[in-house]
Amino acid sequence: MKADLKTLIAALPHEVESEVRGEASITQEQLQEIFADLASRPVPVGSLHRLWTVGELSTQIALAYFAYWVRQWFADTDKRKQQLIETNLRVSLKMIHRLGYLRGAAAKLGQLLGNLPDILPSQIVETLDRLHFDAPPMHFSLLREMVRNELGGDPQDLFDSFDQHPFAAASIGQVHRARLKSGEQVAIKIQYPGIARAIDSDLRNLGAMLFPARLGKDWENTKAQFDEIHRMLKLEVDYDHEAQNMRDVRKLFRAEDGIVVPEVYDRYSTKRVLTTEYIPGVHLNEFMASKPRQAVRNTFAEKIYLACTRLYNAHMNYADPHPGNYLFMSDGRLGLLDFGCVQHFTDEELEILKIAERVPDGHEHLTRLLRRCGVTEKQLADKEYMRLMRENCDWSFAPALAKGLFDFSDEADLKRGVEILSETVLKRYTRNHPIWIYFSRNQLGVRILLYQLRAQVDVGKLFARERGN
Repeated sequence: MKADLKTLIAALPHEVESEVRGEASITQEQLQEIFADLASRPVPVGSLHRLWTVGELSTQIALAYFAYWVRQWFADTDKRKQQLIETNLRVSLKMIHRLGYLRGAAAKLGQLLGNLPDILPSQIVETLDRLHFDAPPMHFSLLREMVRNELGGDPQDLFDSFDQHPFAAASIGQVHRARLKSGEQVAIKIQYPGIARAIDSDLRNLGAMLFPARLGKDWENTKAQFDEIHRMLKLEVDYDHEAQNMRDVRKLFRAEDGIVVPEVYDRYSTKRVLTTEYIPGVHLNEFMASKPRQAVRNTFAEKIYLACTRLYNAHMNYADPHPGNYLFMSDGRLGLLDFGCVQHFTDEELEILKIAERVPDGHEHLTRLLRRCGVTEKQLADKEYMRLMRENCDWSFAPALAKGLFDFSDEADLKRGVEILSETVLKRYTRNHPIWIYFSRNQLGVRILLYQLRAQVDVGKLFARERGN
């Protein structure tokens, strides 16, 4: 746990060290307190308690920025900048503490926010980004009973060796290294006790907050999207389902692809414990810190796109493409992790995707697609709505339509994509088919990942090759 803490502290913005001075030591003490507190606390499962915790966090954030607003009137420009950094850092610590305590759907929200540049201040984004793979771990004493119940014995007896300190922790479970008695090095993902009930509680609370929407004309569509989120989250806590996803995806790749999906060890896997092959590698931040050459970055980026394309052609969607789910291996291979959130397209959804593929061919295909997704004739006649939908499609298809290499390091391009998403939500242009919730998550997540890689990829050539053209 100490190693994870040092990593988290090192990931905090450098300007805090240089501009906040004494605040850095306070930050370390606060983080140590946060990790120590969360390690011994079980996941809260009661709907009311979880709702109260979220409300408490919202109040604390509001008060922190109100205090900054008051203080800025009595400070010069440099002092205001310092005060804002301090406030952002304090807010990020409050968020990682509360969301880390709640885990489940609440922590996933923190992961999502940590993956969206320009939405939140950089201090908050960079701290929340750690929730992807460095979330505050739970003490193993709280998880031991889970292993006993699921695998029928104590981990020290079942395995030749078992590290009680996790090397990764996230929203639903944490991962421990072990060695089988037959000698294989494995990674064991253990689900937090009560996490399935906690997610159900979060969704019940969200459903209650959506109650006023039942009176609106778009309620059926809103409910369909809500139900899709609920369905996918329930699948994420079913490790049997994830294990099958891993077996299916593993079959899609050949050795020459340079993409590794861990092997599942069925004897040591259940609905709440998942044991897989251990894959050595580093995550994105550590990989980029090694200052890799452009050609190396491009090769890894092409593998990321290849993985998504191969799954798409197999009627699947790798719907959680955040940095914690990729490993950059020293031999040039790309490791793919975490297959709990994989979308399997139905026949109806495949028909919609076929229409979507034709959108670049003309405006009539966009109109046909929107109608097929349940958009009303009134919206189709709304010029502002159609403008935004057209811009969204243009941005989405840009990498595939580019002649040659597409430069994913273009900050203006990524910012435009985020702006389109924000504008769509703010103007409540959210009526759509549920398929796009996780499909769009994949698309934006991959663009952000490749932006962080500062990569260039000939996407059109890759697509043509995979389609056999």
